[in-house]
Amino acid sequence: MNQMLRRDFFKTAAAAAAAVALPKYSMANLAADQRLKIAIVGCGRSGFNAAKTLMEIDDEISITALADAFEDCAISLHKRLSDISSSRGEFALNKYAVKQDTIFTGLECCQKALQTNPDIIVLATPPVFRPDEVKAAVAKNVHIFMEKPVCVDPVQARRMYALAKEAEAKKLTVISGVQRRYHAGYREAVKRLQDGQIGEILGAQCFWMLPHFDGMDLKTPPDADPEQLEYQLRNWGLFTWTCGDHIVEQQVHNLDVINWALNRDPKFVNGIGGRALSLPMPQYGNRFSHFSIDYDYGADVHLQSVCRQEPSTSHLVLERIFGTKGVFETNLFSGQQIRGENNWIAGESPDPAIEMHRTLLKSVRNGEAVNTMKTMTDSSMLAIAGRLSAYSGLRFKYNWAKLRSKESLFDGKLEFGKKPIAPLPVPGEYKLV
Repeated sequence: MNQMLRRDFFKTAAAAAAAVALPKYSMANLAADQRLKIAIVGCGRSGFNAAKTLMEIDDEISITALADAFEDCAISLHKRLSDISSSRGEFALNKYAVKQDTIFTGLECCQKALQTNPDIIVLATPPVFRPDEVKAAVAKNVHIFMEKPVCVDPVQARRMYALAKEAEAKKLTVISGVQRRYHAGYREAVKRLQDGQIGEILGAQCFWMLPHFDGMDLKTPPDADPEQLEYQLRNWGLFTWTCGDHIVEQQVHNLDVINWALNRDPKFVNGIGGRALSLPMPQYGNRFSHFSIDYDYGADVHLQSVCRQEPSTSHLVLERIFGTKGVFETNLFSGQQIRGENNWIAGESPDPAIEMHRTLLKSVRNGEAVNTMKTMTDSSMLAIAGRLSAYSGLRFKYNWAKLRSKESLFDGKLEFGKKPIAPLPVPGEYKLV
């Protein structure tokens, strides 16, 4: 790492004074041809996908800032987006207007990007940073698109619930990256379920089972030290403190659909989990490779939630809800349907990622705020509770985890250098707090 970059990492950015006015476009006063300025924070795959989609679907936006903890990541995204813009003649339209002085790096890069006064900020950083980033954006009255999950522990979840109310009071749009919510087939399936077409709910299942351990394509040299902050941030999907484990980072998609359809919290959580011996530590982090969680909703209604990431295993990703009149079954790739007394199969649906970003831009332009922070926090918290039960091997009341658990994976202090790795949790020994 060069000296200039290292100084940037350690430099503390001056905090911007909080704006006192409502967001610029909160009152539907945006002219049809006025560009929305967008800052991208997190220059990996998710940041690229969001920027590329926004550039493709709307002529009246301008990507004006890029930010990432690492200089090479920011430069790489800058080149990729510049190449796309140049090849399509879009520089003339100012869709991509990032200059050298609006590329920010270091651990304070989000705050620096916010100082450029964007209309919308895209947060595609490791999930552990989401509450601090959202707090800073809400203070600046900036609309938000954020990747899932939105928190990694119960303490962060309660922060996000409070921020959801603050954003709502300021009429800010906050949209999360759960594409299924914007998928026409999923929307219709959930509507039919809530209209009673599968009858009284009897139980549910969801599966996120992959034939690989996500994150094994290391973003660091083979001889890099896992007990360095840089290693853990570059490979953030391998560490519980950065991603919440894969039940939180990935299966949150499944759990969000179940939350959406059932629209209620469970009463109890009871889970198991572990890690395959074939996955060496600490090179591949300290998270589990499999979970199986029983969410007890009372009245003999249970959700069986299973996720697994282990090489050479079977692939299965779907949501299923059983009722007295039929079965609700949804899969993002193979389709959505209801089987039973009211048979129905979804037709073709527009790309939900495109619909999601169109919703974002439309809501900002029209001054009709769309705030999904609470629902996304609900789904993240459901996954967190499952992790706590599997790590500890204990059954507990869901509301205890949601309202009172003091588990905190991040103390808010960051400094490049040595960062010890927490040991692999052992059920029966892992303490709930």
